[in-house]
Parts: sequence; C-alpha cells; structure tokens
Amino acid sequence: SATRPLFSRWSESMQPGNPWTCSLALTATALGAGALGMPFAFSLTGIVLGLLTLTLAGMVTALSLQILMVAARYTGVKSYAAVLELSLGSSLASVVLDIMVLLNGFGSMTCILIFEGDFLPSIFAAPLGMQGYGLSLHRNVAVIVLALLVWPLTLPSDPSALRYVAATVPAALIVTIGIVLWDAPELYQAAEERGDSIVLWNPNLRSWLQAAAIMVNAFANIQNAVPTANELERPTVKRIIKATVNGQFLIWLLLGSLGIGGYLSWGSATKGDFLLNYPQDRPEIWTCRLMLAIIVYCVLPLATLPTAKSVAQILLSLVGSRRHVSGTLHAVCATIVLALCTATALKVSDVASVLGVVGGLLASSLLFWFPAIIFWKLLWPMQPKMFRWPVLLLLLLLGTSCWASVAAGFVE
Repeated sequence: SATRPLFSRWSESMQPGNPWTCSLALTATALGAGALGMPFAFSLTGIVLGLLTLTLAGMVTALSLQILMVAARYTGVKSYAAVLELSLGSSLASVVLDIMVLLNGFGSMTCILIFEGDFLPSIFAAPLGMQGYGLSLHRNVAVIVLALLVWPLTLPSDPSALRYVAATVPAALIVTIGIVLWDAPELYQAAEERGDSIVLWNPNLRSWLQAAAIMVNAFANIQNAVPTANELERPTVKRIIKATVNGQFLIWLLLGSLGIGGYLSWGSATKGDFLLNYPQDRPEIWTCRLMLAIIVYCVLPLATLPTAKSVAQILLSLVGSRRHVSGTLHAVCATIVLALCTATALKVSDVASVLGVVGGLLASSLLFWFPAIIFWKLLWPMQPKMFRWPVLLLLLLLGTSCWASVAAGFVE
C-alpha cells in the first residue's frame, strides 16, 4: 500500500545513526532550563530584532557544530578536547577546555538551583485544588533543601538511570510552550488595556548584547557534537550538515515560539524567569512549574557530572598524575561543586544575569572561539576559498559580541 513505504521511511529515519536521530539528540541536549529566559531576551530586543538575533545564533551555532563534527570525522578523535588539542598541538588545550567546561557547568548548575528557588515556593504556596491551604516557603530554604536532596544523586560517577529523565526535558518545555501560546491572546489583551505596548525593534546596543548572550546560551549543545558525529552512520559532510541544520532549526522554532509567546503575554514586565509573571493560582502554569521542577531536579546530577569530572582532571593535571578519575575523587569534587553552586544561588536571585554571563563568556567560548581555532588550524585548507573568511568572521563576530555583553554588564 501507499502508506507502508511512507511508514517504512519514517521508521528508518528514527534508527540510531540516522541524521534525524542525531538532530533530535542535539535538540534534546540544548533545550533546558535556560530556555525559560527566552521571553526576557525578546523583551530586550523586540520581536523582529529578537527573531533576527535568534536566527543568527542558530545559523552560527550550526556552523560550529559542523566544524567540530567534520574535524572529528577527518581526524578520528573521540572528544572535543582531543580535537582542540590536535589543533593547537599542546596538551594545555585540553586543560583550558576543562576549565571552560567547569565554569560553564558551574553556571548551568547555578541557574538550575535559581530556577528551583523560583518554582518550589510557587508550587507550595498554591497547591492544585487546595487554594488557601498553601505553605509559605522562602526561596533560600527551597534552594538548600533541594541541594541536600540532590546531593546523594551527584555522588555516583555514572548516574545512567537519570539520562532517561533528562530526555523528557524537551517534552516538558513543549507542553509549557503550548500552554504559554494558549494563554497569550488573553494576557496580550490585558497588557494592551494596561497601556503596555509590544516593541518590534529596540536598537539599544547594551540590551541587544545581553539578549544575544542569553540566546546563544540556549543553543549550547556543542559538547554533544563529537559524540553525535561518532554515532552518525556514513558521516559525510552532507549528512553532518543535514543533522546540524535540522537540529538547530527545531531548537530555533521552539525557542522562538516560547520567546514571542511569553513576551506578548507580559510585555516590558517580563521577568528573567518569565513563569514568575504568572499568578500562582493558574492551574495550568502550576502544572508546568511542578513538571519542570521535578525534571530539572533529575537533570541537576547530570549537569554535575562533567563539571565534577573537569575539576578532578584539573586537580590530577596539577599534580602531574595521569590516573583515571576514581569514584572517591569524583564524589568529593561533585560535593564541592554543588556546595559552591548552592552558595551562589543563595546570593543571586536574578537568573537572567547568570544566563548572560554563562552565555556571554563561557558558552560563547565553547561555541565560537574554540571552533574558530579548530576551523583555522585544521579545516582551513580543505574549505572552498569563498567560504573561508565568511565562516571565520561570523564565528568571531558572535564570539566578540558575547564577550562584549559581559564587559558591558560589569561596566554598568
């Protein structure tokens, strides 16, 4: 029948090693709690400039993924650090990458704890179906209790069972996006009645730089690039491009929908965690908060894993040891990292500022500066001359813009 070949093609496209499977893996890696800052980013730029910035971020991060995946294909290496070390010809390159992964992971874990400090008080304040019987919970207490509950899960060096939970983060975000878009017309009309107008284009450079850093951080799936390239069957350049472009387009579509829907709902009053804008007694938003709180709780040990591993590898390199990271050393490093992130989350409640620093300084280094070095050192001679400089300049443009956003924040 006519439907059988169509079903067969769809089934084949979902097999391991297929470009579409790799696209979904890249999408799942990028979509996390950082996506909740997207409406705030659109409030900084306006809808049109926000979409253009999000498109630019998606295009250039796709180029970065392609550079890493093609470099891994040509060299046969199995990790991002190995590609960078081969490019620079120095073992110090992997140490620098470990430091960046450590700091980026530290920022990501801190953002998760801040989000939990936002979610949990709202969840307990107005339990579904029990309005008037809520519990007042201070955000600092929520952060500390959450950290203590998650601490045992961070100690094993391979929390493999939680990887299945992490895969549900995109599904939770898709449900959240659907609810946000459903509520947006009513809330937009209410915003208009308050006299709050929606901006299409905000030319303020400082605001654009801050928004660009938040958007770049939302595309941060670069650490999964080399493993994805290794899983891809017949990793030709064409199939690598297909996997990365499809993956980044899916991310762009979901982030754009969430950003515009949230911004239309709350206008200039949009907060860094835009779910805080919604009243606590809205049952659909309460469900989103609960769903995201549970899932993000399970993702936190996975975010701790590469961060603690980077700390351990840095410590071993400082003492000149090449031993494998032991379970005991991992547990100690994970405990230290979690404690430092918890202390930071207690001091900082503005998640947008943390997202800006993580995206502007750390994620941009992993997404743009290091891939630019790899492109220049490894792939430059193999590229058509007409593509060499445009690709390099795009990477440097976004990398410079993101670093400038952090500098602008400190000057302010």
